[in-house]
Amino acid sequence: MTNYSIQQIKSVGQPPEVLNRRVAEHWSGPLYMRKISPYVSKVLLKLGISPTLVTWLMVLSGWLAAASVIRTGLSGVILAVVFAQLQMLFDCCDGEMARVTAKFNPAGIFIDRFGHYSTEALLAIALGVRVFLENDNVSAIIFGLIFALLITFNKVFNDMVHVARSFSNLAKLSEDKSVAVPRNKIIALIRSLFRFFPIHKIYHSVELSIIFLLAAIFDFLSETLILLTLAAAITVIGHLVAILTSSRLRA
Repeated sequence: MTNYSIQQIKSVGQPPEVLNRRVAEHWSGPLYMRKISPYVSKVLLKLGISPTLVTWLMVLSGWLAAASVIRTGLSGVILAVVFAQLQMLFDCCDGEMARVTAKFNPAGIFIDRFGHYSTEALLAIALGVRVFLENDNVSAIIFGLIFALLITFNKVFNDMVHVARSFSNLAKLSEDKSVAVPRNKIIALIRSLFRFFPIHKIYHSVELSIIFLLAAIFDFLSETLILLTLAAAITVIGHLVAILTSSRLRA
């Protein structure tokens, strides 16, 4: 069994084209997660665990984060934050391990997408269930389901762009940031404002779990559910308009 060094894992598993991805690399990666993940990847590789199995561990961690939200009291949302961080750690490790061992598996990418999409939808549903349990308000369940649907739409839109380009025999979408800029100047200006109010970036498991924790501390969960659902609706509409008015669906 090959004993990979930390330097090998960093150089091969964390190439610049991965760390500098326009969409896929989460802010926690360069901030702290990519500093921790090589050491965890080294242990997992030494144990002979496959990258695909690590991806499944990522999925499980996300589901445990969502399940934890339902537990009332601060302990539930604290656990959700911990499991969401663990999910992100495994998400870094599986890619590093695949690149180091040259074991690339399309199923791994599929499972990765499934893990993120299902986790974020389940977190939204879990928040609705928790608010219902705490306030006996049935509308919270409805808001949670709508919130989950909106999050899923927002995530799926990016994949739909790649599917549409593939079905139209167009080249793979460039990582150049200018590709995503709307051609209409007014829409481009509105989109640029989201750099200062990045509500479109709060629907990942890490951000959602932290928001849930803060809301629970300040006893603001019910209001947070409503505000996040409204923000998600705005995000979905804006995302759809931005895609249709940009160059992402053009050659």
